[in-house]
Amino acid sequence: MTTLTDSQNLEHVTLQAPDISCGHCVQTVQGALNKLDGVSNVLASSETKLIDLDFDSGVISLGKIEAILDEAGYPVKR
Repeated sequence: MTTLTDSQNLEHVTLQAPDISCGHCVQTVQGALNKLDGVSNVLASSETKLIDLDFDSGVISLGKIEAILDEAGYPVKR
């Protein structure tokens, strides 16, 4: 995972993930995102059904992040 310090491309996003329903779902989502270069500070919640994360848009696009989540079985909405 890339450390995101002093990046001019750092963005924060909150995504709605209605299919997150349990602790296993949270672990799956966080595991899928934490291994991506350019992604950090991932926090998923089964209670709020939200995913908060920071990403470096110079390294990875939001579209790619959304595609990874879709492949993992957790499609998101902005």
